[in-house]
Amino acid sequence: MVSFVSIALAALAYSDSFFHVVWTDANRSAVSIRAEGLVPEVEECLDSGRDAKVRFEVRLCRKRSSWFDACATERSELHTVSYDMITETYRVKSDRHGDESDPATFGAPSRKAAVDSAVTTSDFSMDFLARDDEKLLKDERPYLQARTVFVCKGSVNRTFNTLSQIVTFGLVNVTESDSGWGDFPVSTSISSEKR
Repeated sequence: MVSFVSIALAALAYSDSFFHVVWTDANRSAVSIRAEGLVPEVEECLDSGRDAKVRFEVRLCRKRSSWFDACATERSELHTVSYDMITETYRVKSDRHGDESDPATFGAPSRKAAVDSAVTTSDFSMDFLARDDEKLLKDERPYLQARTVFVCKGSVNRTFNTLSQIVTFGLVNVTESDSGWGDFPVSTSISSEKR
């Protein structure tokens, strides 16, 4: 049976073509983020026999009039997915930086489950994101910023990567893809605001 809370949470979800952000409880104390736009890249990387690494960066911000917005330092979570050709299983490692938990490693029962684990992070609490900044937690106009950095480990020779960064003065990084920051409102009215 579908509860009223799950219907309300689904209604509070926000998505764009790349990210899908969902409140994980009715009190809006935590969010889950899915980077749907990375699914093809992660699948392609795993198909080529390499490790896929997805780093989520999330921060809580507040708008300030006549000044730049104020944001807490971002929190990050790294997901690594690898395929063991001998056992024909996927291994997923997840590590949220700044929390008290050790990295978690588990076997995924299927390729789809491994990819889903790589592109989804869950239960980022507002307290954790605000870094105990009361102004951010009590602000009337807070919003979340999220981005992902994807790396297909071993897809480019390290020497070639370093050379390309030197020649382009760091403007080109051939081994990473960066989604850029996306903004997601925390208030009751859900609307898009991309930078």
